[in-house]
Amino acid sequence: MANIKNKQHDFFIDSKINYQTDNIITSIDIGSDKIICFIAKVDRILDKKKPRVIGFGCSQSKGLKNAGITDITDLEKSIRKAVNQAENSAGVEVKNVSVNISGNYIKTERLFGEIIIGNSIINHNHVAQVISIAKKKFNSKNKKVLHVIPSHFTADGIKNIANPNGMSANKLGVKLLFIYGMPNHLDNLEMIVKNCFLNVINFTAKPYVSALSTLTKEEQHSGAVCLDIGSGSTSISIFIDGSMVFAKSINIGGWYISSDISKILSTPFEQAEALKTLYGSALRGPNDGEYIYQTPLMGSDSDERLSFSRSKLISIIRPRFYEILIHAKRCIEQSGYYDIAKRNTVITGGGSELIGSIEFSERILESRVRSGKPLNIDGLNEEISGPAFSSCAGMLIHSILSLKKDMNDKPNQQNFASKFIQKIMGSGF
Repeated sequence: MANIKNKQHDFFIDSKINYQTDNIITSIDIGSDKIICFIAKVDRILDKKKPRVIGFGCSQSKGLKNAGITDITDLEKSIRKAVNQAENSAGVEVKNVSVNISGNYIKTERLFGEIIIGNSIINHNHVAQVISIAKKKFNSKNKKVLHVIPSHFTADGIKNIANPNGMSANKLGVKLLFIYGMPNHLDNLEMIVKNCFLNVINFTAKPYVSALSTLTKEEQHSGAVCLDIGSGSTSISIFIDGSMVFAKSINIGGWYISSDISKILSTPFEQAEALKTLYGSALRGPNDGEYIYQTPLMGSDSDERLSFSRSKLISIIRPRFYEILIHAKRCIEQSGYYDIAKRNTVITGGGSELIGSIEFSERILESRVRSGKPLNIDGLNEEISGPAFSSCAGMLIHSILSLKKDMNDKPNQQNFASKFIQKIMGSGF
């Protein structure tokens, strides 16, 4: 395959110190169903850095619903448990962590900046200037910026330029995608994490890091959608020409499927979750009516159990899974990138592990769909290499991109501009 350079880069990381000491990076994915913690060692392979997971922890998420905090104490205990497990398995004690944000607490805004350069040759100073102009248009009141990502450069109306350096043009423009969170929510999360004696070095947005983890460079370049179906929310991101152009989170996910099962079958939620995982499917089979299962009744002190068929279970699951996909499809259509982005769709997250989810998603989304698992991460065993861990793995990749590049080799005047562009647009990790 062709070696496609990745121009994807988060400009916001340049303004922060994200390097975690002793080549150890730690990510905490705070979901509505579970808290996941990865501790990784940064390995240098030739001129690139790559994370290798050396510690893993997971706990049931308490004190959180639909990504919103409902009980500070319970959430703190859940985070402590996951981090302690990861530290014990890694044999290290961590101090600095990245924390993931999802749900309606993530917002996006696209802004365009343009300068007149007067039919001159574009250089790195022009690029820095036009980026600065676009950044200044962002109103940061009551917003906390998580990522600033370039959708593309333009030169005299020509769009989707990866590197405008060296081109002759009268006008140079750039479109930036700002991803930001709600300050109160982020402040509360940071306070809780600090109570665990941890320092939050940055917050990341789930749509972005899930895509970093699961999309190949070819998919990012040709156009692709990443759907992370979590428990309380579904994250959507769209990549075109190697850069993310759209991101959104909607407050509906796999939790609602389990809730429907619990209500309709009058069984405890934990039982409903187990039934969905063990016997559930998004597709009907010819013999589903012949498979009969039993489940305890909610609030019953006796051994009374309800019998039901697999076809009954599937009839509960399908409408809600359909609703999740339809909501996601509408967001993709409203983004303005549907015709391009529908070429490839990757579904990931715990909600995507439902039997038949790929085939069912292809029908609803009208796109080629594959399952997304963490890529470019070493040290993932079978237990932690599935779609449910894509987001936490993507946070490690984002931390790698945040590491300051070595400046041992002093660039000469001839290639300084190209190295500058490469630095701000990413190294192709």
